[in-house]
Amino acid sequence: MNGSNFRAFENRTIGLAVISAAICAAERAVSCDRVCNRADWPRICRYELVVEKRTFRPGSTPSTDNVTLTGGSVSTEQPITVSYYTVNGRYVGPTLTVCENDFLVVDVENRIPGESITLHWTGQSQRRTPFMDGVPMITQCPIASFTRFQYKFQADRAGTHLYHGFAGSERTQGLLGAFVVRSAYEQRQSPVLSELHNDPVWLVTELNGMLGVNGQRDWTQTLNGTLNLRVRLIYAVAHCQHWLELEDHRLQVLALDGNVLNHNSTPSVRRILLHDGVRMDVALTRLAGDKIKRDYEIRFAPHETTSSCGRAVFRLHYDADRAAVNDAESIKYNLITPPPPSPRPSEELQLDLTGTACGETMLCPQDLPGGRDQLPKDLQRGYDTRLEFTIGTRQQAGTGPFGEPTHETVRSVNGFTFAFPPVLMVRDPLANGALGAHCCGGQRPLPRSCQPLTARCECVHVEHIEAGHRVEMVLINADAAVDYVYHLHGQSVFVVALATAGRPGTALGALSGQAGQRISAPLQRDTIVVRRGTTVAVRFVANLAGLWLLRDIGSPGWSRGLDVVLSVGTAQPDIPRNFPACRHFAGPRYFLI
Repeated sequence: MNGSNFRAFENRTIGLAVISAAICAAERAVSCDRVCNRADWPRICRYELVVEKRTFRPGSTPSTDNVTLTGGSVSTEQPITVSYYTVNGRYVGPTLTVCENDFLVVDVENRIPGESITLHWTGQSQRRTPFMDGVPMITQCPIASFTRFQYKFQADRAGTHLYHGFAGSERTQGLLGAFVVRSAYEQRQSPVLSELHNDPVWLVTELNGMLGVNGQRDWTQTLNGTLNLRVRLIYAVAHCQHWLELEDHRLQVLALDGNVLNHNSTPSVRRILLHDGVRMDVALTRLAGDKIKRDYEIRFAPHETTSSCGRAVFRLHYDADRAAVNDAESIKYNLITPPPPSPRPSEELQLDLTGTACGETMLCPQDLPGGRDQLPKDLQRGYDTRLEFTIGTRQQAGTGPFGEPTHETVRSVNGFTFAFPPVLMVRDPLANGALGAHCCGGQRPLPRSCQPLTARCECVHVEHIEAGHRVEMVLINADAAVDYVYHLHGQSVFVVALATAGRPGTALGALSGQAGQRISAPLQRDTIVVRRGTTVAVRFVANLAGLWLLRDIGSPGWSRGLDVVLSVGTAQPDIPRNFPACRHFAGPRYFLI
C-alpha cells in the first residue's frame, strides 16, 4: 500500500487505532478471534478469500476443473451435474471472527471463468464506506474473472452475521461464510451472554436436496467439558423451511439479526421454524430430570408445506471423559437464567419465525420481546417520509423459439421491474444522463423503456430519502402464491405493525383491513419475511447517507425485478479517486484503496 493510498484509507476509516496499527505495518496479522475488551485498541484483521466454482455428478467425486465429470458407464441420458462454489478450497467459506470496531481488510480473488461476483457483508452499516457494501453496479464494479478486489471497512455492529455472494444462487451454493462480530457487552456485561462461553457456528445450507452444517453432511457438535452453550445459527436454504429441534432440550432465542432480545421474558420453546436468511443466537437448555446421554439428535424436519425438502439429523455429542458424564446428576444444566414461568407449558410451545401460523402454542416473531435497542421515542411519535411498496406478479404471454406459446411470470414493485444500471451508481449522480434515463420511482418521469404502460417496465427503481428523516416503509405482498424475504442493506428497522388483509393507513395508527396488529415491543431486524397476502410496516431513521438496496434475497440471480434502491441524502459518498468506474469492465487486475 503506497503512501497516498494509505492516506486516503486513513481519512475514510478514521481512528487512532488504524494510524497506530499502520505504523507497525510490518507486523502481519495477529488473530482477531479473542475476548473483546472495551479498553483494547481495535485491530486490523486481514483475510484472503479465493473463490472458485466446481461441478460434480451426484454420487461421484467432485470435479476440480470446472467441467462436468467424464468416464463411467455410457448412457444415452444426459448426466445430471450439480454446481457449487468453494472459498479457499472449501464448500462454505471460513468463519471470520473479529471484535466490534475492528477493521477488516479482505482480499477477494475471483477464479471462476466467465463469471463476475461481489461479496455482501450482512449486518454492517458501512457508515464511512458505503462503496464496500458489495452490490454490483450500485456500490462497486463486479469482480471480473481472475481479478482481485480488496474490501476495507469497520465492523461496527456486533452479532452473528454472514458474508456471501450477491446472487441468490451463489449464497445458497457455497459462496458464503459466517461473519461473527463479538462485543465487550456480551462477553463482560450481559448477565446471560457472559455465562455462555462457547458460541459455535451452525451454518445450514442445502446442496442437491440434502442439508449440511458448516459444509458437512455427517457433522457432529462436540462439547468438551463445558455445558454452557450458545449457538450462532445461520440458515441459508432458498426453497425450504425446516423445523429445528434438539432431542431432550429446549431452545431460547437470544438474538435475531445481531439484535439482542430481552432474555428475562423470552420463553423457551420445543422447536423453531426457520426461514431463508435468518441469523440468530440460540441457548440450548437440557430438560431436567433425566440422566445425560452421550449423544442427542439435532433434527431438521421439513415444514408440512415443503414436503419435497429432505429431513436431516445431526448429533450433539458430550465428551464423556472431560465432562464426567458417568455421574450425570452432579452436572448442572442451568445454562442461562431460566425464563419466567409461562401460562403455557414450554413442552408445547413452538416458534414460527416466518409468522405463518400464530396461536396459543405457536409463537411468532411479534410475540418475542424487543431487546435493549427499543423503538426510539421519535419513531413512536411519527415519521417524516412514508414509502409504500406493493409486490405484484403477472403472466406475460410470449412465443418460444419454435413458435410455441409461452407464459412468463413478471414480478414488480409498484409496477416497476428492477434492472441494474449500465453505469456505476455510486460514481454517477442520478441526474447524469447515462443513468437518469434508466431510473424510475419517486417523482421521476417514466423512462423510455417503460412506455407504453402496458409493456413490462424494466428500470432502476430508486426512492429518495432525506438524510436524518424518520421513515415508515410499508411492504404489501399482493402475490397470493409466494412469500418473500427482504434484506435491507446498511440499516436496521423496527417491525411495528402487521396486517393479514387490507392496507395500513399508518403503521402505528389504526390498521385498515380485516386483521391488523400493532406490535407493542417491536423487534429490530434487517431481514423481514413478507408473507403472501400480508402487509408489514417498519420504521427506521435514515441516518446513513448512501445507496442502500432493499433486496429480495430469494432471487436466484442478481435480480428478478423486486429490488429497490433507497438513496439517502443528496451528497455523493466520498469514494477514493482511483475507485473503479466500470467503464472498462475488465478493470485493473488488482485494486487497492
